[in-house]
Amino acid sequence: MCAVPIRKEKRLVQPDDLIRMFLLYKAACGLAEKTKSDYRYHLEQFFRLHPDALELPRERTMEYLAGYSNPSSFNLRYSYLRCFWNWCADEGYFRGTRHPLDGIKKKRPQGRMVDIPEGELKKLLRQPGKGTFSGFRDFVLMNLQLDTAIRPGEALQLMPDDFHADRKEVEVRAPVSKTRVARTLPISGSTSTLIKRLLLMHHPLWKGAPIFCTETGGPFKATSYTHVFKRYSTSAEVAVTPYGLRHCAAILMLRNGVSAFTLAAIMGHADLSMTRRYLAISRRDTHREHAAAGVMKLLTDEPSHSARVRKVSLA
Repeated sequence: MCAVPIRKEKRLVQPDDLIRMFLLYKAACGLAEKTKSDYRYHLEQFFRLHPDALELPRERTMEYLAGYSNPSSFNLRYSYLRCFWNWCADEGYFRGTRHPLDGIKKKRPQGRMVDIPEGELKKLLRQPGKGTFSGFRDFVLMNLQLDTAIRPGEALQLMPDDFHADRKEVEVRAPVSKTRVARTLPISGSTSTLIKRLLLMHHPLWKGAPIFCTETGGPFKATSYTHVFKRYSTSAEVAVTPYGLRHCAAILMLRNGVSAFTLAAIMGHADLSMTRRYLAISRRDTHREHAAAGVMKLLTDEPSHSARVRKVSLA
């Protein structure tokens, strides 16, 4: 069936009109400003590359996605376009043609999880200069990430009232959470002490300042954190990003006895599909340690003379 131009009330709709209405709909649904900005960027990029995409939505969508072979890049743009085209279909903006993404699926991600040895993470934590407010702030932020696997964007929006020292918890409020679902994160005693010390360094005039703010009490932006973090990782010779600390924290939790269900709740996963990627790494540890233990060798092989392993009775 031939595609028809996207029309509303017998008038050809322009890309800017659709993007504006779509973002207005998303705002009404409570979407975060950062996510709306991401939608705007990707949709404008799509229509800039394919200005006639409203007349040939399926063909241009396939051409656009075909330019991304990397699964992560492909899936990111796929998700933005699918949500946008679904909204267009629900609003009745186009009819008489197949859905632009009908039959097209996400690519299986390569799934590279960041698994940094503990020694290297300790080296990374030694990089911030704790004698200054900014250096101590960065140190505390990195500790919180490794303690809770909190997303950097969520951590940077935490307010003093979100920190509960008596219960050793931080509250990720729904408007702050990436998934728009609130969750409570337990923190260790050491991390709680560090946050208390950081808050004592806040100037009394910094009313409404986030926990992790700038030296003047303003918001500490994710781009600024990424920039300074790169300096730390380069100095420590540790290949990791702020978001990579979330991966490291998840793997460390699993290795130290946290269940998959608890980890999913801590990380804010809607289901276990993402958590399973961390479990895969943890299972490799299990197999390696099981092989190293060599329990069955003790039961079936002749023990070596040097080991002086006593015979194990099966009776």
